[in-house]
Amino acid sequence: MKKVLLSTLVIVVAVLAFGKFSLGANSLIAASYVIDPSATPFVGVVESIDARVTLGMFHGGLMTPFMIFAFSSDMGSNMTAFPPGLVWYAYAGGHLPFGRMYAIGDLGVLVSLGGVLPNFVVLRVGGGMKLGMHGFVEFTTLAALQDIGNTIGRLFTLEFGYTF
Repeated sequence: MKKVLLSTLVIVVAVLAFGKFSLGANSLIAASYVIDPSATPFVGVVESIDARVTLGMFHGGLMTPFMIFAFSSDMGSNMTAFPPGLVWYAYAGGHLPFGRMYAIGDLGVLVSLGGVLPNFVVLRVGGGMKLGMHGFVEFTTLAALQDIGNTIGRLFTLEFGYTF
């Protein structure tokens, strides 16, 4: 227990001394052809809160969804509140700056109250742009490593955030 507390304390001090903390609103966008090409046209958007810690070129973070929006041509639209904290997306990766623009990539897993979901590892690749001193916007595509051919380029995220 002492080792866990000491490790946590070292990480917190390192982030406070050398790192940056950011919060963002993330939108995961999916269309029906991801699920089934013969299905009725469908668009789903999952809104999440993203907390990220950056140390140099490396970052790690947690996202939790809070709202789900769905639109189908035959069923209409539906918006549902999702209790935050039931499902988490934990990720770690890096970014490569090019002035105000940057490339971003990371690997993540879904974590629920039942534990880690090991059969769903996600690769996220994209780019971002700094907006002023503290703001940023990112656009990425996601691919499930278990089925890269059918998922890459079909799931997207758009995030607006603020770096403290």
